[in-house]
This record gives sequence, C-alpha cells and structure tokens, in this order.
Amino acid sequence: MTSGAYQLLLVLHILAGMAWLGGGLVIQITGLRALRLGGRPALGRVRDDLSWADTWLAIPAPLLVVGTGIAMVVVNTGWWFAQTWIWTSLATVAIYQALALTLGARLYRQHETGRRDQPTRALLRLGNFLLALLTGIVVLMVFKPGVG
Repeated sequence: MTSGAYQLLLVLHILAGMAWLGGGLVIQITGLRALRLGGRPALGRVRDDLSWADTWLAIPAPLLVVGTGIAMVVVNTGWWFAQTWIWTSLATVAIYQALALTLGARLYRQHETGRRDQPTRALLRLGNFLLALLTGIVVLMVFKPGVG
C-alpha cells in the first residue's frame, strides 16, 4: 500500500475517532443538562431527539476507528499488534464495547420502565466512564507507550 493510502486511512481513523468521542461528549452533556433542568421527561425528549446518534455515530464510528486502525497496522511495517499501545487500545475498545452493550443496555431497559431515577443516574455515570475510556485510548494513540 502506498503512503498516500496509509495517510487516507489515518485521516479516516482520526475523523471517526473525533466523531466517536465528540458525539459521545455532546450526547452526555445534553443528557446531563436535560436531567438537571427538566428531569426524566426532558431526558426522554432529548433521547428521542438524539436517537439518530445511535445509528449514525454509536455504531459506525467505532467500527471505522477499529477497522482503519487494524488496516494501518497491517500496512505499516513500523507497527505490529504486539506493541503495547496497540494491544492496550484494542483491549480498551473491547472493554468499552462490552460495558456499553451489556451494562448500558440493561440500565437503558431499567430507565425505560420508569422505576425511580437510579437507572438514569447510573446510565449517565456509565456514559462518563465510557468517555474516560475513550480519552484513555486517545492518550495511548498520542504517546504510544512501548515505542522506542
């Protein structure tokens, strides 16, 4: 693969990462603000308004980040999967996805039943933790521990 193709993969990787982290941040801030200003009804309206984000951000952005990241390792002779920053990033993405798909889905179902605000607050705390994980991945990408 040419260096131009690698650069294109890199640009797509960075843009998808920005969409993933930035989209999550906007959704989280909007949800927190709605809960503080209007409680569960306002949070429900925000959720309905931002439901498109699941389809257009929460699914494609991580897939594009991981796909372009793996492709860059495959085509770049300077990277390999045994490097600390790569396997740690992939493991962190796996943890993120496991939490989002299992705990997040369970909390979301509890929130939908309308029982108390505890699931709602737990969902928002989970969102904060997931954003922290994504930020950690960005730190790994920038500082690349294990690369000498």
